[in-house]
Amino acid sequence: MSDIFREVDEALQREKMLKIWEEYRSTIIAAIAILILSTALTTAYKSWDASRDANETARLMDAMQSENPQASIQQVIKDTRNGHEALGRMSTAGLLLEEDKTAEAAELYKQVAEDGSAPKDFRDLARILYNQHTPTPSLDMLKPLLANEKSPWIWHARLQAATIAGQKNKDYAQALAYLKPFEDVTTIPLSLKQRAQAVAHVYELKQEDGLPTQTPAAGQTTSPKVE
Repeated sequence: MSDIFREVDEALQREKMLKIWEEYRSTIIAAIAILILSTALTTAYKSWDASRDANETARLMDAMQSENPQASIQQVIKDTRNGHEALGRMSTAGLLLEEDKTAEAAELYKQVAEDGSAPKDFRDLARILYNQHTPTPSLDMLKPLLANEKSPWIWHARLQAATIAGQKNKDYAQALAYLKPFEDVTTIPLSLKQRAQAVAHVYELKQEDGLPTQTPAAGQTTSPKVE
């Protein structure tokens, strides 16, 4: 008896599915076609995107090795996407630094830092490099980066913020607050951690003894260099 009921139930299910197919056949076929087309387009775009990335990177590298790299880079970034444009500007800034044109280089870093269409990691690095090469470093420039604990540049930003707070603003308590997290993190590069410890030691002494502001470490500029 149970077999008969099961057969009847299966027959009803087949009849129901047949009715659904007859009523919505064109819609179902269109949906399948759209899904297939969408998958194909996504695959094609990813392939094109990777190819264009490789092509633009190669063009940028060729420009950097040309006889007139600054002009060549500017020509390349006129017809490239935001990531490569930001990289091109930062590469040009590096070339300007080699010519001791720090003000012009700092302005390019600032442009990248303020370009909302540039990749975030590039903008974060540009904030650090701008402060490193401008005669008027600013904590405000670092605030968006300091608020992002996941940034790969967060520890450079903390060290730089500490030197600005201590050396420029003479706020040793704030400087030490920026440096305190270095104590508990073991994954920070050793050279960066040692510099942070040295700067912290100097500012602790200044805070206790009221010594005048000095450069935190021998050969150290206002803003620590990125390694």
